[in-house]
Amino acid sequence: MIPAADPAPAAVRRGWFGLTAPSREQGARWACGAMILLAWALSIWGGGFEPVAWGIAGIAVVAIAAGGWALARPARVERSVLMLLGLAAAITLWTAASMLWADTPQRAQEATGRAVLYTAALAVVLLPRWPAASLRRLLGTVVVGGGAIALLAFARLMLAADPSSMLIDGRLVWPAGYVNAAAALWVVTVPLAIGLAAGIARRPGVRVAALTVAPPMVALCLLSQSRGGLLALAVALVTMVALSPRRGSILLVVVGVAAATAPSYGAIVDVRGAIDVATLTERLDAVVVRVVAGTAALMVVGAVTLALTARLSRRARRRLGRPRTGIAASTAVGLLAVVALVVAVGNPVAWGIDRVDEALHGGYEQVAPTGDRLTGSLGSGRGDMYRVAWHAWRADPVIGIGAEDFQPVYLRDRRTTNAPRYAHSLPVGVLLGLGVVGAVLAAALALGLAIGAGRAWMRGAPATRTVVAAAVAGAVGWATQAAGDWTWEFPALTVLAIVLIGASVRATDTAGAAPTAEQLHARARAREHGLDVARWEPDVPIVPRGAAGRIGFAALAVLSAGLIVAFGALAISSAAFRQGTRLAATDPDAAIDRLGLAARLNPLDGDATLSRAIVRRRQGDVAGWRADIDRTLRRAPNDWLANLERAIDRANAATRSERSGPPNRAAIAALVDVLNRNPRQPVIREVLDAVERGETVDPSVVETRIARQQQSLERPFAGS
Repeated sequence: MIPAADPAPAAVRRGWFGLTAPSREQGARWACGAMILLAWALSIWGGGFEPVAWGIAGIAVVAIAAGGWALARPARVERSVLMLLGLAAAITLWTAASMLWADTPQRAQEATGRAVLYTAALAVVLLPRWPAASLRRLLGTVVVGGGAIALLAFARLMLAADPSSMLIDGRLVWPAGYVNAAAALWVVTVPLAIGLAAGIARRPGVRVAALTVAPPMVALCLLSQSRGGLLALAVALVTMVALSPRRGSILLVVVGVAAATAPSYGAIVDVRGAIDVATLTERLDAVVVRVVAGTAALMVVGAVTLALTARLSRRARRRLGRPRTGIAASTAVGLLAVVALVVAVGNPVAWGIDRVDEALHGGYEQVAPTGDRLTGSLGSGRGDMYRVAWHAWRADPVIGIGAEDFQPVYLRDRRTTNAPRYAHSLPVGVLLGLGVVGAVLAAALALGLAIGAGRAWMRGAPATRTVVAAAVAGAVGWATQAAGDWTWEFPALTVLAIVLIGASVRATDTAGAAPTAEQLHARARAREHGLDVARWEPDVPIVPRGAAGRIGFAALAVLSAGLIVAFGALAISSAAFRQGTRLAATDPDAAIDRLGLAARLNPLDGDATLSRAIVRRRQGDVAGWRADIDRTLRRAPNDWLANLERAIDRANAATRSERSGPPNRAAIAALVDVLNRNPRQPVIREVLDAVERGETVDPSVVETRIARQQQSLERPFAGS
């Protein structure tokens, strides 16, 4: 007989770094937990939008992916995993290739960097299997991170002397820096919190904690007044209810969270009407008080409900958890929602058609500047973006115009004063930038992920299906909002969504679970007594033994090192550019040095050379200004501002030489060409009129006018 009380012998520890095969797989799952923490760290760093942020994140994720596949890869990789990674790699390579034909290669370069980051994240999460218990802990990690950020957000709103820096036009932009991205963080996280509270978490204390963090997250989503975010959250919750065997519990939690949040709705929408900092602070304080009160009440109700449920008989609890109970509750809630919609809007079909027409053909001028934005006009100018994208795609349908190179074509053909950098739709952006080739690859990857998650859901036990349903709901919320916005550009969001959908694809009931201490102890003691005990999994060497495997390993090592160096160069270049632009007004010499470093580290960066040109001209270095304008146009030939700077220089030179003679026809032709690139920019027309009158144009005045216009007319798309 084997004594159970004996300490586990050292023979239990084995393999690379003393880890057994299952514990190596568990280590890969811990790496995914580290990626989640990284994503939440990026969320308070502008969502990771800037290259300096996602460049550093790329270094970490590529290193994790390379190390994980070297140390924890299985003896046999599933074909479905290889197919998904192959499709992601193909999209990345095609995105990189689009730099060859993009009007602005720098934008395609940035798209490539993000694609590499997302592919590496997918490689990490697809490496291990995800038993239901591990997937449950993964969802808990996401919710814990989100809860910490939500607590920090409310603390800042309540304690900051001037909380206006966290809002734009009365809408919360913190932590991501963009209203819809800030809302999308909670769109991804709220379904997970609701799922944990509805029974995914086993411990009552954890369920109450998850229930407690849900109302603050919903309130933060509402503070952004993001119509797309609210729609995406609704779609995510419907998805979870449809897929989860615990429909009744989920609906009960959803109703409770809605009831806890409803009293604060009026105070939330009033924030947008604050006329000064004092009024804003007062209204935010009212929001915080109401959210805290509602959350506290829900926490008490949830704790009491769990205590009462625990007193029920096992038979009664089984009846409450039956699928038929959930289906009946879902049907009742759905009917009530339809009745409420009909009462509120009349004919729901006609109302829906009108809202779609507003969204596609309306603009921001139709949206009320204060008050409730969620129930007002849906105008946003997106219809004009999609119109321009459609016509531009028809000109290059197969290969596209280049990844994320939307802005030049929109400036040329727009009917609004907005100047978005992105097409505000992931499917539209992929089709326009990468053509049919990229769209087919992206659709195949999305379909493969959906099929993989569906198989895991169908094969799983009810407990596994419940966890998979919550994870898929979070990813669906991200995808819904990305379909009508540019939130995929924020790695903080997209990495979370990739982890959720990738773990769903690899979900199992118990396969891949790490052995317990008792199991390891028993197996070690059995070996000591001469019993033949099979290994958990065959040992896989870090360096493969075959020639082909060693070549592949070397290629992976070289590729990973190259990507890390590239990410580092892009991050340093972006940091130098940001520092240079900040120093331009106070320390021009240091700004020129920083911008020069940015330009050297990134040979495709036309923004750095253009910014340095402007600083040099203001310092009186006309030759340096002209040289940097030439460098900018070599990097971005269709940059309208660089072309305008050159045209002004030539026009001024011609005016000085001709004095009172006729205007220079070459300079006028150059300005007309610039106007054709951006016909709705009024400053270009003013410059052209001045040159035709034979006047000298001051470039500094032109730059100031353009900067002021971007801060006012184009403010809804600030940073886009």
